[in-house]
Amino acid sequence: MLPERKGRTAATIIYMVILTFLQWKVIGSGFPIDEKLLWFGNGMASLLLGSRLLNPHFVPPADAATNAFVAGGTLVAALAVNPTDPVDLAAISIALGVCAACFLAALFVIMTKRPQGLETRPSLLGIERAAKSVGAPRTIFTLVILVLAWVFHRNSPVEMYSILTAWTLVVALDPIESLFDFIGWVRGKLEKDEPNVLGEIAAHQAPGLVLIRQHDDVRHRSGTLMALSDDQGPTTLGVALNYVGRDDGILLRALNLPVPIALQAKANNIAVGTGMASLLEANHDEAQEVRILDRINSLCGIVDSDSDLEFIEIEVVNDQELSEGRLVDVKLRGEDVIYQIIDGVTREEAVQQKNKYGFVRAKARKIGIWDAENRRFVPTEWLPQINAPVFVKTTDEFVHNADAVGHFPGTDYQVSINISDAVTHNTAILGILGIGKSYLSIELVERMTQQDIKVICLDLTDQYATLLSDFIDDAYQRRINNELIIAAQGRPVERGRDEGGSVHAFNRAVNTAVTNFLDPANNQKLLIFNPAEFRVSKQTINAYQGEAAFTDLTPCEVTAIFSSAALKACQELGMTDSARVCLVYEEAHSLVPEWNSVANDGDKNATAASARAILQGRKFGLGCLLITQRTANVTKTILNQCNTLFAMRTFDDTGKEFLGNYIGSRYAQVLPSLKERHAVFFGKASSCDDPVLIRLNNRDDFIEAFYLEPEQPEG
Repeated sequence: MLPERKGRTAATIIYMVILTFLQWKVIGSGFPIDEKLLWFGNGMASLLLGSRLLNPHFVPPADAATNAFVAGGTLVAALAVNPTDPVDLAAISIALGVCAACFLAALFVIMTKRPQGLETRPSLLGIERAAKSVGAPRTIFTLVILVLAWVFHRNSPVEMYSILTAWTLVVALDPIESLFDFIGWVRGKLEKDEPNVLGEIAAHQAPGLVLIRQHDDVRHRSGTLMALSDDQGPTTLGVALNYVGRDDGILLRALNLPVPIALQAKANNIAVGTGMASLLEANHDEAQEVRILDRINSLCGIVDSDSDLEFIEIEVVNDQELSEGRLVDVKLRGEDVIYQIIDGVTREEAVQQKNKYGFVRAKARKIGIWDAENRRFVPTEWLPQINAPVFVKTTDEFVHNADAVGHFPGTDYQVSINISDAVTHNTAILGILGIGKSYLSIELVERMTQQDIKVICLDLTDQYATLLSDFIDDAYQRRINNELIIAAQGRPVERGRDEGGSVHAFNRAVNTAVTNFLDPANNQKLLIFNPAEFRVSKQTINAYQGEAAFTDLTPCEVTAIFSSAALKACQELGMTDSARVCLVYEEAHSLVPEWNSVANDGDKNATAASARAILQGRKFGLGCLLITQRTANVTKTILNQCNTLFAMRTFDDTGKEFLGNYIGSRYAQVLPSLKERHAVFFGKASSCDDPVLIRLNNRDDFIEAFYLEPEQPEG
């Protein structure tokens, strides 16, 4: 079967031969230069060429104006013959007026229409539609032929019938095209092994891509196989990817791959010509040899330009399953290297002449190669080739692992945490209110206690006492609280202001309580205090006649006493490489505030004391877990020591700028749109070497997996 464009051309030639014979033998006895030639030279020829070659499908306003001008010129030539019958003159004049109106309307549209897609005026759209309808070759030249047949051929029935028959063949019946279609259908039935030529290769986008200009308007689905012939090398395999534009036909983009052994004979047999693409039929067994077909439904794009060792740019061809945080994989030296989507933008490029191709471009950060045995990602070097296919990574439904702190969205790939490193190298949980910070911190505290890391929670919210009630020895906790409350009572006056108040008694009581708590012989693992509940007094002036002024310590100053006591107790126990105790700072912006967020010098000194304890505590097994919703208001002295970060949804520019220095600007940009219970996780304690966007554990799933009793062996 001939391609559509070539079929129309062949039919036009046959019609022209028939019309020429009709003009020579029936109408004009040759080609006389008179009115007998007008229907052929201008009317029928223009109708035939316009409807078959120039405007077979649609008529733009410019072509409508051209057709109207040519038709009008033919009618002017008819007037030059000087017809005398008033009816003839009226018919020619009316037809000429229609041509003039169509010509002027088309010019008006061309001059006043707004750019494509922006025109909304109904009046102008109506004028455009009318001009295109009247200016179509089948309309405007039919009018000319009918007028000329009436004026110059009505007195000869043979001529009249011949012209009308020719018009019927050209306009209404399309017999030659129908015959070609039938012959093509018969040949397709009789010659099943005949190559089905898809089109010619318009361009190579090396490596691995070709652009094919189709011979028909059929849209082939992604994954359609084809054989690609090339005089520069052997026949190769094409796998349809997507459509990128139109230029004298559809431009189909296809992946260019080596032909599998099972398909080589068939591909070589159907490959025709040079630089041509032929459709390749493959049975089930043969198709299985084309590995990419197994995952064609998860193909999301190809590696684009500007990729580097850390990020790849992806031209998206199928965004059905894509979203922020989703994993994709691409082949690199035979290995599936996994990346995480972190950004996306729309792009537009020119595709052949003035055609535009709009697409989405995604940005993904390298995660590594999944080590199934150790359940972690292994770093990999180098980057994939441009145009390499990229697939959305989907796995079975997530099944919680006790070691996992979360998993990559949409997959079973889990991210674990080394809880000892999280303590000794300090951890921060940053994000706005109500997105799951407290539940994450509770989970981390539970992990610490299970590994015999003792925890002192300083909590202004009183959440921890409720959520961790199963881990608290109520009697022990009440006894310590009572001892501290008693030590904090009173306002003893001393001569010097630094010696008065209950602060010294409270300090001694805290040191005693913390030292006893950290004693290896003590089985207690968790203490929770609310620094705002202790009314600890300090003398503010020197005593005069046995009287002095007092003030209560702020939560920030009480926090400093606990921090210093923890450091002192750890120092007495000696150095260690493993975590010994963790200080949890809940609402850290109130407990260890930045210097410019405090109201008095006492809080500045207290924050400095807490920071000093954290800075010196690492080699003695002391660390902290810092939780805040106001990154800008937390002391950077401690925050900069947090080598593990959970960055959750945040909006303030200061917080995003600070986090951008840790997790990179790309990840910082996604923080405002993070969903609840999602976080960017990065640092010393993570099982991944690079920042990753994860879905944090559900509380119930964590409890079920983490505290699941192992099955006892029978017998």
